[in-house]
Amino acid sequence: MPSFGVAIAVGAAGIATGLAMAAGLQTAGLKGALAPTIAVLGLLLLRFPGVAFGLLIAGSVVVEGEAPGLVPPFGSFYDVAIASLTPQDLLLVAGLAGVLLAFAVESRRPRLPDPLIAPLALLGLAIVAGAATGYAAHAGVSQGELFHRSMTASYLILVPLLAVNVLRDTRALRICLAIGAALAAFKAVSGLYAAFGGIGSVVEDETVTYLSPVPNFVMLVFVLGVAAALVRRVRLPTWALAGAPLALLALLLSYRRSFWIAAAFTLIVVVVIASRRRGRAVVALLAVALALGVGGTLLVGAGDRSGDPLNERVQTLSPSGIGTNRGDRYRMDERRNVIRNIREHPLTGIGLGVPWTVHYPLAEAHDRRYAHFALLWFWLAFGPLGAIAYVALMAAGLWTAVRVWRHHPDPLVQVGAIAAFGGLLGLVIVELTATFTAVEPRTSLVLGGLLGWLAAAWFDIPAPEPKPSRAALAAPPA
Repeated sequence: MPSFGVAIAVGAAGIATGLAMAAGLQTAGLKGALAPTIAVLGLLLLRFPGVAFGLLIAGSVVVEGEAPGLVPPFGSFYDVAIASLTPQDLLLVAGLAGVLLAFAVESRRPRLPDPLIAPLALLGLAIVAGAATGYAAHAGVSQGELFHRSMTASYLILVPLLAVNVLRDTRALRICLAIGAALAAFKAVSGLYAAFGGIGSVVEDETVTYLSPVPNFVMLVFVLGVAAALVRRVRLPTWALAGAPLALLALLLSYRRSFWIAAAFTLIVVVVIASRRRGRAVVALLAVALALGVGGTLLVGAGDRSGDPLNERVQTLSPSGIGTNRGDRYRMDERRNVIRNIREHPLTGIGLGVPWTVHYPLAEAHDRRYAHFALLWFWLAFGPLGAIAYVALMAAGLWTAVRVWRHHPDPLVQVGAIAAFGGLLGLVIVELTATFTAVEPRTSLVLGGLLGWLAAAWFDIPAPEPKPSRAALAAPPA
């Protein structure tokens, strides 16, 4: 029996691994004992690349480097482990190698993320150009730093490539949605535990849920998905319905003003899309919501105030509250300096990892290898090709989401595409005041996973039936 043979093989592998661990512990200590286990796990990931993809995305969502929550912080997950590679890099490499192995052994046809090919190709060229400019600038950027910064941006290319080759049917897409929703619900509970338990990060003498963008982004997409499902009357499990209000509360208690604005705007968009309503009134409503969302986000930064954090944050959303704290003033000063640097290097940018030059006084001192306006940061680091690639990638993701919710036959996949559309739109709004894409590794991984899911769902759309020719229609019935 095949199952009996598999059981025998797994048992033999377990015994061999145990013996190897004992021998390694005896000869080389703890590292020698862990080496066989790591080798066996690596072989399993090669055999099952979908597991590597799941561990990569789930680990990036669950594991926090600072704020504890229900799971203790584990910063080593984001540190270099072997040969300049982090555990995230190793999971990604194992997944891609497993996909290549499956092509060779099973003669499976490889996939490329077709709806995203052009912007991903532009981004790849921009990364090469930005790294070359940064290296040639002689600004003290080490090769190791260039590699890690380039790798962070490359996640946006490699993760979708892995996703479209492991999510190959509707069942896999639905499982991915269920796991993503469960992770978001867990992060909501964990964040509220950190906030109310007083063990999270502190802002203005108050404990917040998350400062990191990843849990806030994941919870936002989850809330949008549940809202779309309710409007379209798609049945969801009870735990998902109960988790959505918790996620919304955790998002509120993060005190991230840009995420507040993004959530308010995208909820309107998602409800309108899910309702299937059309007409001039809908277009006008979306236009007003977009203007308010973009305008409000451009006006606010992330400065901190004294007093009650929630009340003070809400007050800063009004025009009279803008620019009255050093954080907001710094962003205005930074923008002037960054635009001046871009004007000095319009065709190449200053290069990846190169600090921008200060031409105007700054309200505060921060890392000058970073800019809070995403489009400006992409131009600064990668040149105009990088800015074009950023716009094209987000636009391609939004277009793919529209195609999926309009043409995919599965209602749950349609809801997932609507939520992904709102999440991408929300991230664009958030990145008017803070850059995470291609800068923060976790965000690049999770965004790459979302884009890969959309590309896989696009592949899963059934081909339209060919229309009968005029001759066939004119022919008499048999």
